[in-house]
Amino acid sequence: GIDVRITADTRVQDLERDGLDIALRHGPAALAGPDAVRLFGEKVFPVCSPKLLKKKPLEKPADLRHHVLLQYDDPDVRHPWLHWKTWLEVERMADLRPAGTLSFSGYEQTIPAAVAGHGVALGRSPLVKNLLDSGELVAPFKSQADPARAYFAIVAKTSAGRPEVSDFVEWLKSEAKR
Repeated sequence: GIDVRITADTRVQDLERDGLDIALRHGPAALAGPDAVRLFGEKVFPVCSPKLLKKKPLEKPADLRHHVLLQYDDPDVRHPWLHWKTWLEVERMADLRPAGTLSFSGYEQTIPAAVAGHGVALGRSPLVKNLLDSGELVAPFKSQADPARAYFAIVAKTSAGRPEVSDFVEWLKSEAKR
């Protein structure tokens, strides 16, 4: 019974000025604001097609040197937690040289390339969960980086008292728990 209109945009919009009731944002808690509702966090870790492992095993992170790394091309380094360079530094393997690198202009392109067996991508836990559950992707290592970022619901001050807005946020929270 609630009319929902979704606008997918990476710009941070002013909810009151732009006439929006709720925004879903990804980032550190400090930037989300004191009234933000945390929906879920994310972990970042290598993922690949199980078909790829049949050709070249990935038993330890150093084995990545035999694989193509699928990289999100982020020239302004706005998302350093999605860079192989960062993940490799955390794993104390900053000098690792992969067999190759394939870069994509959007993160949403890297995961289908991993499913297709083109290389190893950095998966974001909420975005690859279903692919891991279905077996289309596997996570070859236990190591997962927690970039201290999460997904938040932010409610406009002018909309905070409306029951349908509260109901929608409660629904978001219950879906996020699932």
